[in-house]
Amino acid sequence: MTEEKITSNLGGNPKYTWDDAVAAIGKDFSGGSEQVAEEVIEHASVMRFCEPWEISNPIYWSEQAAKQLGYRGVVAPISSIRYPFSATGKWRPGVETRFPTQEPNASSHSSGYSRGPEEIPIPLHHHSVVTNWEIEFFEPACVGDRLTVRGDKLVNVAPKRTRAGIGAFVTRERRTYNQRGELVVRGRFTSFSYNRE
Repeated sequence: MTEEKITSNLGGNPKYTWDDAVAAIGKDFSGGSEQVAEEVIEHASVMRFCEPWEISNPIYWSEQAAKQLGYRGVVAPISSIRYPFSATGKWRPGVETRFPTQEPNASSHSSGYSRGPEEIPIPLHHHSVVTNWEIEFFEPACVGDRLTVRGDKLVNVAPKRTRAGIGAFVTRERRTYNQRGELVVRGRFTSFSYNRE
């Protein structure tokens, strides 16, 4: 499906069509870059994550209980893996400020995870909405682990005309590993990128 080019700084690249994106299915666009967590998972951090949600499973609180059930140590809840335990910091000395003006409502740029130098061949569209997020867990993340997110694989591109407009459902995949190279999480997220008719 060929899309008209539009002039906007939002979304993908105007020189591509959905045919280009479909042809790139299966390619990893991370450019080899990876997101290494800022710090190892600590017991106190796991407890602080569980506390406001009142998550009382003993494997999140007691090393003894976790080991009795066969885990290496206190386990981090699966809901904590994406954030905060695989996240990197947003700012460090020497990085451009995220607050360039005194204006309280000014938008700021993010200095987080970078995909790397490779350009993903997704056409430029004004609107995008996340439609699906599929997460598969493999190895439990435990206290003492340091997680790394790798890859930005284009898994599927499905051009479609909807009531919202003409675009495509785009699915990408990233994987999270512990410091031993064991796969902890495989995450696939799908968004619908479109132009209103």
